[in-house]
Amino acid sequence: MRIRLAVLALLAMAVFAAPACAQGLDLKKYMPISEVKPGMTGIGKTTFQGSTIEEFQVKVIAVMKNVGPRRDLFIVRCSGAGLEESGVVAGMSGSPVYIEGRLIGAVAYAFPWCKVPIAGVQPIEQMLAVSDEHPWTKKPAGEKGSGALSRKAPDPLAPVTAALPSPSLSIPVAAAGLPDLPGMPRDRDSVELTPIRTPLMVSGLVPRVLERLRADLAPYGLDPIQGGAADKASAVQAKLEPGAPLAITLMRGDMEMSGMGTITEIAGDRLYAFGHAMFGLGEASYPLMTGIGQAVIPSLQKSFRMGAAVEEVGRLAWDEETAIFGRLGKERAPTVPVTVTVRGPDPGAPRVYHYQVIHHRMMSGLLAAMATQNSLLVRSELPRDHTVSYRVAIKTAEQGSVVHDNLAAGPDGDMQVQVRIRGLMALLMENPFRNLTVQGVEVEVQVEAENRLATIEDVHVAKRAVRPGTSVPVEVKVRPWRQEPRWMRINVDIPKDYPKGTYRLVVCGGDESRQNDMRDAPARFRPTDLGGFVRLLRIDERRDRVYVRLEAPGEGIAVGPDELPDLPPSMRSVLAEAARNDVTTLRGSRVASQPVPYVLGGEESAEIKVDEYAPE
Repeated sequence: MRIRLAVLALLAMAVFAAPACAQGLDLKKYMPISEVKPGMTGIGKTTFQGSTIEEFQVKVIAVMKNVGPRRDLFIVRCSGAGLEESGVVAGMSGSPVYIEGRLIGAVAYAFPWCKVPIAGVQPIEQMLAVSDEHPWTKKPAGEKGSGALSRKAPDPLAPVTAALPSPSLSIPVAAAGLPDLPGMPRDRDSVELTPIRTPLMVSGLVPRVLERLRADLAPYGLDPIQGGAADKASAVQAKLEPGAPLAITLMRGDMEMSGMGTITEIAGDRLYAFGHAMFGLGEASYPLMTGIGQAVIPSLQKSFRMGAAVEEVGRLAWDEETAIFGRLGKERAPTVPVTVTVRGPDPGAPRVYHYQVIHHRMMSGLLAAMATQNSLLVRSELPRDHTVSYRVAIKTAEQGSVVHDNLAAGPDGDMQVQVRIRGLMALLMENPFRNLTVQGVEVEVQVEAENRLATIEDVHVAKRAVRPGTSVPVEVKVRPWRQEPRWMRINVDIPKDYPKGTYRLVVCGGDESRQNDMRDAPARFRPTDLGGFVRLLRIDERRDRVYVRLEAPGEGIAVGPDELPDLPPSMRSVLAEAARNDVTTLRGSRVASQPVPYVLGGEESAEIKVDEYAPE
């Protein structure tokens, strides 16, 4: 009796170090790692179809010590409930395993291509150590769960730059916060003993978008599987107890997406499941839902359980390598409403789609972008050659809305819209100044069954020299998509204050004009505060305009964000040679634009000579 009490006391000290975590736990229900021995037998509980919890048999093969940093694992052989045919099933993650009536852990790992149902069981004492009381985020008094990590911002003046996934969005790495982003989780297929992949049940998703989603989520061990939503009229009642299906919902509305696993243990308002991570990002706030099983699909490579989410019962609060942890009750995880309105290419009334996606700094952009692309393809694939006019409005609680109103053309026009949404949301929700709260996303799209893409190929200046205060005709050669080239004439005004000299003239599209701005005045693209950062994100040159950039006389420098365009050459030389990393060159351009009937890209340049004595 004394030995048993001593074991329980040690278990309480090791697992439930925080008093809040130990509250309400009956330690007699759990068997510590030290008591589990090879040869012991017991039962597991899981659900394959509907809400019926079935038992299967387990036999401990080995107790593996230190398989991870201070982590142990049980290897068990399973039998019964059809597992000899299917093997360990994706969706069983979290299935509780009992020996002598005491919970030892959860089925969580498997061997791909294994001929018999052998599983890795995550010890329960390692799962119960997971809690949402880790102080990663300091919240104001009375504020509940933010889901944003407290980070030290990198130097916003860092000189390195990086291009975002959109041609016309390009800002410094420091402003994007990229050095501070966590890397992708390791590929869970790279080693033999792997966490059981989590089936991500998806309904309302078209095949092409589903394939793209598989590629994006594969590194996280999530397997998107086309399925169906729960039948609301069905008499099947989902259960909330160990062995019952559990759904972590990422999206709902006109498309639904839920990661499916199994409940391991419930203690008061605390729920433990999976026995491994979902994303493994620590703090989390996702809808926690009961679920039902629909069918088990046996496979030589990986059998899986199809299922569906049923009813929201709380929120997932913590996501760690040994378990996911949820809070049951009335508290709900915040979601982001996404509305997509589609017009064309066929005539008819606009089609409006509504979605709710999780509010997550790394996943919200991906899910909103997928919802948008799915809305475009619900009826059919877009014409091979098409043009998309779009308006994307992302509303934040702290900085108002960021709106982009532009066009994309070509065979991948719909993909360009998706990349724009994903890039903007990633920068708003993860940046070195403050991670913003996205309150809603509204997307309006007009599809034309015509590719209006065109490229600038050549530029000719009509006069060899021109007087200040006059204009000079410039011929621009443009090649529309799959058409013969044609010439456009643009009149370029030469300001009266231009001194005699030769100036570079650049004719380009909107994306290229933005890139020229970055080269001419890089200091403007190194924001030092959140307001400046968001102002940069709001810049969006239209792609259906031609931009004419006439080099301005003189050259200046910028010291940090302060521009000094009219310094004497001697002062400019002194500052430029100073041992300071915040001094950059500053070149000016007079920029004008005019609309064109194309989605214009490319860049060509010429020289213009300015001379007050040039012939008229």
